[in-house]
Amino acid sequence: MTLDLMLECCTAEGVTVSVEAGKLVIAGQPAALDEWRPLLRSFKADLLALLGDALVLVEQRAAHFVRQHVGPAEAQTLALRLQTRDAHRDERRLCLECSHLFDTARTHRCAQWRQAGHAGPQLPRELPIILQRCKGFHLADLKPGALPIHTTRPANNARPAICLEGSVP
Repeated sequence: MTLDLMLECCTAEGVTVSVEAGKLVIAGQPAALDEWRPLLRSFKADLLALLGDALVLVEQRAAHFVRQHVGPAEAQTLALRLQTRDAHRDERRLCLECSHLFDTARTHRCAQWRQAGHAGPQLPRELPIILQRCKGFHLADLKPGALPIHTTRPANNARPAICLEGSVP
């Protein structure tokens, strides 16, 4: 059972599940709560991530986009657009959300460009901010200083080494 299906079943049985101040809150009829509480507890961390405080997520996304060389106003707009996307359960993603995107202030490059179906690693200027489906997508860590999955932490201050599939850094 997926989390979305679990939440739909809870709603159908009169149990509401929400997040307030970082805590999972369930409410409803006592009999339904007794039935759903053990299962909801076992998926607490996943439910918190799925239903987490929307404002915190918007701020984290906007900060991540700014680190990706997007202007602060546009980063905030994109983060709010993703909040709407999530509310509609749209599975499309932005390249800017992907851990395989590496960029400079002038260019965006995709480490999974073949799998994504692009002609080469360099992406067209507007592509990273267009919602799309991508076979090579992997969600980036939104924490500041997190390295993309395709890099290794360098021993010195040099640029991270790119690891190709099957190679050792």
